[in-house]
Amino acid sequence: MERLYDWATPAWALNTTMLSIRNGFLVCLPLVVAGALAVLCNNLPLPLFHEAMRALFGPNWRSGLFALIWQGSFGVLSLPMVVGISYNLVLVHNRENPLAPVSPAMASVVALGAFVVLLPPDDMLGHIGVQGLFVGILASVTAVRLFLRLVAVKVLQVQIYSEGVASAPQAFACLAAGLVTVSVFASIGLGFRAAFGLSVQESVRELLLFPFRFDLFRDMLGSGIVYVFITHLCWFFGLHGSNVFDPLTHDLFAAATQANLVAQAQGLPAPYIVTKSFLDIFVFMGGAGSSICLLTAILIASHNHGSRRMAKISIAPGLFNINEIVLFGLPVILNPVFLVPFLLVPLTLTLVSFLAIRLGLVPLPMVALEWTTPPILSGLLATHSVAGGLLQVFNLVLGTFIYLPFVKISDQIKKERQKAAQRKLLEIACNNTVGPSGKKCLDRDDEVGALARILAHELEAAMNTGEGLYLEYQPQVDGRTGRVIGAEGLVRWRHSVFGPVPAPVIIAISEDGEFIRTLGLWVLNEACAERARWHAAGLASDFKTSVNLSARQLNDGDLPEKVAQCRNDHHLSTPMIGLEVTESVALDPDAPHNRLLSSLHDMGFSISIDDFGMGHSSLVYLKYFPVSSLKIDKVLSKDVTSSEISAEVIATIVDLCRALRIKVVAEFVENQEQIDRLHALGCHLFQGYFYSPPLSGDDMLAYALRMNAAADARERAERARAT
Repeated sequence: MERLYDWATPAWALNTTMLSIRNGFLVCLPLVVAGALAVLCNNLPLPLFHEAMRALFGPNWRSGLFALIWQGSFGVLSLPMVVGISYNLVLVHNRENPLAPVSPAMASVVALGAFVVLLPPDDMLGHIGVQGLFVGILASVTAVRLFLRLVAVKVLQVQIYSEGVASAPQAFACLAAGLVTVSVFASIGLGFRAAFGLSVQESVRELLLFPFRFDLFRDMLGSGIVYVFITHLCWFFGLHGSNVFDPLTHDLFAAATQANLVAQAQGLPAPYIVTKSFLDIFVFMGGAGSSICLLTAILIASHNHGSRRMAKISIAPGLFNINEIVLFGLPVILNPVFLVPFLLVPLTLTLVSFLAIRLGLVPLPMVALEWTTPPILSGLLATHSVAGGLLQVFNLVLGTFIYLPFVKISDQIKKERQKAAQRKLLEIACNNTVGPSGKKCLDRDDEVGALARILAHELEAAMNTGEGLYLEYQPQVDGRTGRVIGAEGLVRWRHSVFGPVPAPVIIAISEDGEFIRTLGLWVLNEACAERARWHAAGLASDFKTSVNLSARQLNDGDLPEKVAQCRNDHHLSTPMIGLEVTESVALDPDAPHNRLLSSLHDMGFSISIDDFGMGHSSLVYLKYFPVSSLKIDKVLSKDVTSSEISAEVIATIVDLCRALRIKVVAEFVENQEQIDRLHALGCHLFQGYFYSPPLSGDDMLAYALRMNAAADARERAERARAT
């Protein structure tokens, strides 16, 4: 495989690291969704719901089902995140180094061990959840990089082979590298505890809290701005900002709320504006980053199918200020496109809300509410004023407008990345290279493979529903008379998201997905149904509609019976249907499918060889096969005017086929010069854009009737002149 980046370059490392982290988030998405719904159910601000849960599960219902779901999702989220990131990093390494693959599972286990040794030894369970993500991301990336470097060191490789255990050699080869990697991280963990008395995880937290130890940050507006900024910066890098700054939230902002309540009870003005209630109600709407604004911007401006679907999934939890789904699923975390608005929106809303309250336009929120109370409702209840709800509406609109241009930028980046994946998928589909599992694209672990799997799944569905899947027909014309003698049925698929999917991709994913036989029968049935409509509309019985048969269809022993059944279902005569196979399939004299071709030929179906002239088969084989016609490969027909070798090959093919009474059709005929040259070489049947591009069924019928009527008129005129 072509190397896109040098392993040692920073550009390669950055690209693969970010991609692997993003894929790690996607791996954890089921847990994120489960955890978000559990948190929502445990904190749903509906008294009737609480009463129903108490009646069903008792007074301690919050520590029951939903608490267990949280414990199995957010409570351990760092662990699957480390595994997901590590696994994806090694997959990329293996794709770039196919001759020296490393077990992704083994590397993930090593990275997991490297992460665990950095946690506080007396409270590891308390640091493997969301709050451990930042250290988990750092540990997985650095541990895997170190592990891969060490695996490549020959001195550290232990070569032991065990009969019957395929993975044993690789396991022992990685043994020393894994031991050294975990030991290095254990040393780092011990070093932090010796130097600071804290684990790495605790040291990161203390470092973030350090600036707030100074009196400089005791001014509530200043501390609020710094708190909002650093909290969101932590979230962006995978740190659970709310958990990291929980002591500060309690000591500073919750204390300010309490001071306001004491002043209110004494009939004094509230001394503080920036409180926990202030931030929860006017800034953290929809969660960190004022995410409800981001979701609204996506639903308004995004044309990306995946982003819109993610927004629709996230909007219901987002209304209750739960935003982990969009943070991990879009993702926002470590997505540089959203760094600026993710910081800018909450900072802007903090200043706007502060000014609105300071100027007396909105009352200060004094009522403590559940943090899951939806926006607008929370503003009304907390301030006992319509002004509180209106300020939230204004903030939502303002935040949405700030997010809008970044949503469009994200759309454009995704569109370019999607186009690149589509181009690469087409390139892969057009060549004959397959992976270790014998597939071209479905087993790939990159974006191309993900795209191929999506398309394969939806193509199977399209064959059942017919959505976007259809045939076009390209005419085959006798250049001497201008009469349309037949048409080739070409499968087409217009995907609702990705647009027109090229035919080579359709075939490649159908073969990889092992439903090419089903697709082939679908194409045959559609072509026969269309041919029946053309016959009823007056198209002559000698007009042949041809469809392609894949190599895997020819391995189906029941193929002749299925073709005959399709013909009978649509009340067609056998000469109305033609079957095309490629040269590499048709001219293999030892292939078992030759008897199927012979059976089809004996039943009266014409067999045509497609793409003839550029394979590895001998022309002599033609006399052993039941061939009615062959189609000259496009490389020869397109070069016939510029290459004498191509012209000589075509002349040889035409002479041999004339002797064997086999028709010859030249494909990809695009200009008069080609036509003239091919006529001179004895080839008179053409298919290509010079006559017509592929047409819909109705347009094909109209074209054939018009061209044949004109040919009939010319023949009558010539006979009249002759008499």
